[in-house]
Amino acid sequence: MNKDRTDIDRRQFLTGAAVTAGALTAAGRVLAAAPAATAKSWSAPLAEVAGKTAFITGGSSGIGLGQAHVFHEAGMKVAIGYIRDDQREEAALGFTRDLDRIQWIKADVTDRAQMKAAAEAVEQRFGKVHLISANAGVGMSASAANATYSDYDWCVSVNQTGVFNTLREFMPLLRKHAEGGHFLATSSMNGLLPVTNGSAGIYTMTKFAVLGLIESLRAEFDATGERIGASAFCPGFVTTKIGEVDLNRTGAFAGTKTEGARAPTAANAPRRAPGSPFIGMDPIEAGQIVLRAVRNNELYIVSHVEFAPGIAERHEAIMASVHPEKPPADRVAMEVVNLRNPLYPAERDRLLARRRSRT
Repeated sequence: MNKDRTDIDRRQFLTGAAVTAGALTAAGRVLAAAPAATAKSWSAPLAEVAGKTAFITGGSSGIGLGQAHVFHEAGMKVAIGYIRDDQREEAALGFTRDLDRIQWIKADVTDRAQMKAAAEAVEQRFGKVHLISANAGVGMSASAANATYSDYDWCVSVNQTGVFNTLREFMPLLRKHAEGGHFLATSSMNGLLPVTNGSAGIYTMTKFAVLGLIESLRAEFDATGERIGASAFCPGFVTTKIGEVDLNRTGAFAGTKTEGARAPTAANAPRRAPGSPFIGMDPIEAGQIVLRAVRNNELYIVSHVEFAPGIAERHEAIMASVHPEKPPADRVAMEVVNLRNPLYPAERDRLLARRRSRT
């Protein structure tokens, strides 16, 4: 896709989401009643990455491996977390130089003891740690209404709890030095838009949770003034092995299989032509987009511009649902801490200014 066209599409998406008149009026009244949000100017704590250290979970294939190659090419020391020996052996063949800047660590993100050991191993090998990519995930296909407890527990343990386990064990390493750091987590386009037929309900729930965690982290770092950035990667389809969910089950889930059925496809749902191949983004391209965003400390990394209309429609539907009556002042006063998060206008204005400077 043409780069200029892509920038225009993104700029139009950022500035042009329409809302209903009633919802806009209600939102304006609430904003007028609330104290103005203070938009802090975000720096880029990890603008320079050469010579610094990254740790990636789920790094032996797909998105994680793409990041590993891109980070390594940028001069970083890269510790790569994995759980499958076959994937690790195949992935290792792709690195042919500067192998002293590569470390392989077998670590299950659902196992807190293993994640603690992984943090200790990275620190022992490379010293300071600057970039954490909580990327490990499984592509559970069970619908929410049909998922079993086993389906739910496995998907949540990897996609949601695994991200927190990574955060909990590695955050102290980001805070140890004053060189700037960044916490990156892979959400998904499903963290913004559920699948049309609801066939990945549990997966979607976990990816929404990851996005909420990153937004909360970013607001926390803004409030405390810590030199740590936070980004959520929300890609569309990337060529990965995420569908090999049952091959990646470990611990108490080893040997089990997804039990819940997919939701039935609605008669009017869009369908892919029978036999047509999935054409995903190359993981290296995805990694390059991620690294640019990390260097700029971008909160949302939305790599697939074709989803912009769908994201806009979701936001329009939310705004159209806002009750259009004036709220009582005493309630607004009580809710003031939640009414306006300066995170959003600051991020919007910063990105729009950058886009304008490039046109």
